[in-house]
Amino acid sequence: MIIYLIRHGRQSSSACNVDVPLAEAGKQQAALLGKRMANYPVDALYCSNLMRAEETAKIAFWDRPELVDCIQIRPGLAEMDFGSLTGMPDPKVKQFYADYYEEQHELFSKNGPATGSALDEVNTFVGKFFVPPKEMSYPEGENCAQVMKRLMPVVQEWIHSGKEHIAVVCHGGVIRVLLSALFGGDFAKRLQFGTSLENCSITQIHYDETLNGFYLDRFNDAAHLEGHPELSRGVWKENQRF
Repeated sequence: MIIYLIRHGRQSSSACNVDVPLAEAGKQQAALLGKRMANYPVDALYCSNLMRAEETAKIAFWDRPELVDCIQIRPGLAEMDFGSLTGMPDPKVKQFYADYYEEQHELFSKNGPATGSALDEVNTFVGKFFVPPKEMSYPEGENCAQVMKRLMPVVQEWIHSGKEHIAVVCHGGVIRVLLSALFGGDFAKRLQFGTSLENCSITQIHYDETLNGFYLDRFNDAAHLEGHPELSRGVWKENQRF
């Protein structure tokens, strides 16, 4: 089974994680994504319950009514809850990110990995699972383990859906948390997947039923934005393989 993890298009506000529709540039990104995705088979379409994700999905797949008419909207795919940082301007959020990751890595380096996790379902795929001794939360918001707890039922739904190709339009933070859980081994290392993903980029993973495991095929691929500098921030990596 192949899963296309797609970050939503550019939203109409730069404030942190507010539920707003796409900007005009985001609609253009979604249209370009749709032209590229026309080359890929897709049996089911999922998105989060946030406007920017649902709008991206409907624009990108507008010409495939069998997908759009049966779109699977799942709150479990929503972006991480940033709590009191929600709606804050970028400079303040970026400063918190810097402090957050510095403390997170310091905890991990001083105390070493703590074995075990409440996320037993993740252990099914990655074996022994490591988390920092203290998994930090955003102020009045979520931490990575809480995101995975609400995300795992959706992942299980994909696995048991019987579908071969699933497109999922969600959010950069959610994608990086999932990749870290499946491939990174601990949430403190999720920065190996970058601090940001390109809008409307494609990250492709596949699930091998015989081995009961996931594999990462490509990450943050937004080659469809090439030649459109006004729509790209230049962080995409074409067909990066792992």
